[in-house]
Amino acid sequence: MRKKIISVVCFLLAVFVSHGIAADSAPFFFLQLSDPQFGFIDNNKSISAETEAMNKAVTAINQLKPPFVVITGDFVNNSKSKEQIAAYKSMIAQIDSSVKVYMIPGNHDIGKVSRASIDNYKKNYGETHFSFRYGDCTFIGIDSNIIKEEDKEREEVQFKWLEQELQKTKDARFKFVFTHCSVFLKRMDEPVNYSNFSLPMREKYVRLFQKYGVNAIFAGHLHNNAYGKVDDMEMITIGPVGKVLGTGYQGMNLVKVYPDRFISEFIALNQLPKEVVMSDPATKTTESMSRVRFKSIKNLVMAGYQGWFNTPEDGAGLGWKHFEKEKEFKPGKCTIDLWPDVSEYEKTYETAFKLPDETPAKVFSSYDASTTDLHFKWMKQYGIDGVFMQRFVVSIRNQKGKDNYNKILNNAVLSAEKYDRAICLMYDLSGMEAGEEDILIRDWKELCEKYKLVSRNNNHYVYHHGKPLVAVWGIGFNDRRKYGYEQVKKIIDFLKSEGCSILVGVPTHWRTLTIDAVSDTRLLELVKQADIVHPWLVGRFDNNTYEPYRKSIEEDIKWCKANGKDYMPVLFPGFSWHNMKKDAPQNMIPRLGGRFFWKQVKGAVDAGAESLYLAMFDEIDEGTAFFKCTNTPPVGESSFITYEGEAPDHYLWLAGEAAKYLRGELRSSPDAGSIGMWSIIAGYISLLVQSNYIILIS
Repeated sequence: MRKKIISVVCFLLAVFVSHGIAADSAPFFFLQLSDPQFGFIDNNKSISAETEAMNKAVTAINQLKPPFVVITGDFVNNSKSKEQIAAYKSMIAQIDSSVKVYMIPGNHDIGKVSRASIDNYKKNYGETHFSFRYGDCTFIGIDSNIIKEEDKEREEVQFKWLEQELQKTKDARFKFVFTHCSVFLKRMDEPVNYSNFSLPMREKYVRLFQKYGVNAIFAGHLHNNAYGKVDDMEMITIGPVGKVLGTGYQGMNLVKVYPDRFISEFIALNQLPKEVVMSDPATKTTESMSRVRFKSIKNLVMAGYQGWFNTPEDGAGLGWKHFEKEKEFKPGKCTIDLWPDVSEYEKTYETAFKLPDETPAKVFSSYDASTTDLHFKWMKQYGIDGVFMQRFVVSIRNQKGKDNYNKILNNAVLSAEKYDRAICLMYDLSGMEAGEEDILIRDWKELCEKYKLVSRNNNHYVYHHGKPLVAVWGIGFNDRRKYGYEQVKKIIDFLKSEGCSILVGVPTHWRTLTIDAVSDTRLLELVKQADIVHPWLVGRFDNNTYEPYRKSIEEDIKWCKANGKDYMPVLFPGFSWHNMKKDAPQNMIPRLGGRFFWKQVKGAVDAGAESLYLAMFDEIDEGTAFFKCTNTPPVGESSFITYEGEAPDHYLWLAGEAAKYLRGELRSSPDAGSIGMWSIIAGYISLLVQSNYIILIS
């Protein structure tokens, strides 16, 4: 009988444990809100605005019904105001009883720390700290007031309690700490101010958190958003429900917790969702990284892909976009300096230009799926790992432009899958105005939610550090752009809240804040929030003036390594924009048969670069294209450069050789002779193919 009882108990225990594990690791979400601060907006004269905002928050909480809510302080503006306290407590009482509410005090809830002020807080709101477990995750809240004021006795008591609670978390999957005031806002070494801990306290608590593997610290107090990180521990400071300071907005923090990651997203009060979807959250998939084909940008050679060439008959309704000049595309009026070799395209379009044999010259359209398919086929054939799809904010302002880009992007996603190539989105901010950063934010959400850009259906989207990579180009240039630090910061904060890794496209002299870069130290703050630094080098030098830039790349890489960032240099084969810029000389930066490009490859790789960016795969406007271009372009009023007699695929081949050199698959770089020999062989093969000869290679 005893054996039977033991067997039953063991069975039930096994069932309980197995179900417990499943339940514990199941995805869930919670909400954090901070600083409703009744009375702050109208300087204690009224609480109507705060009541309205808090009502929106409570309505959303009751609709979404998270298992719990954490409120990180500053419930009221005046800790002694009975009216403010009553109004706040009245709003909290309206939260659905199924939702547990955890609170910690802000500086306005206690005032100056004393026994009386703490007792008053406890009388109105309860304890000043909390610790609880949800599933296999631990949540701990502390009183930052005694830390900020360095009330030694109380701080030491709380610290001892905190360490004891953290000691119990060894088996916790995630460990989250909540505080009103941020330990730090962006960096551990930032100056001490009203919104962060003193340096000694900062070091003390970070050391403790790292010892016990705390994953994230959540705070408020700033009345704006901020983000920082120490190793793998995130410091997330959210904006208020109440009065906003600076350029932020009222909102709440939605935190989704998955088996292998968590995502924090601060959402404006007027944009809160009607429901929280956890099953397939686009950028925040519950699946493991095993499904992702490209888990890091390292060891990849990626090309920029403009995808912006249209024709009047391609169906996009955009005319001769990026071919035309002054709304015409004809001899004497065009913007391209290279003419594409269209011999392999399925669909081509006649132009007003004439080839040397008097036949009409033809071009392709980026809008056609067959064009994208051919380009990705070439990438695979020659060894280019994939592309950054350019997406200009100014081009998605209107629906027609957005539809065009969406079609091209969809074609690219399908082709990337077909040819096993990497794909990543690059937002170009050029021409964007202040306020239009919201266009980008809405666009990313739409691409993820509606088009499932980084869902399980797109295994070839590039990840970095376990997160989908998004490039943001055009940060910190001193060419009188109509957007600046605040707009870029908003974009970066949003993408980080979406769980993305970020590549920032910055000026050549970003590190020194000189020449083409703004002289604003905040540029470096933005760079430090990113994961990959990507300085723009196109057109900055030629074969004879490269050396100082090679040294600059070396220094850039040193800086990035010292600051925990990756680095992706830009390499370009040559440059010419004579037809676009009438005063610019043709063939401004000669290609020299590939020798100029290879000098950059060797310089970057030997300096320690772990990935390469080719500018650009299809850029014929500025003459930087790597794809196939002809040596027999149209003749007449407009003049075009060529590949100097090299085979149409010469630079595709060189790009593939660059990939081999990056990964150590070439023992040495190809010299000028071998580069030239490829041209001869490739040209000979091309001639034989055109003459219908059959070639056997053994």
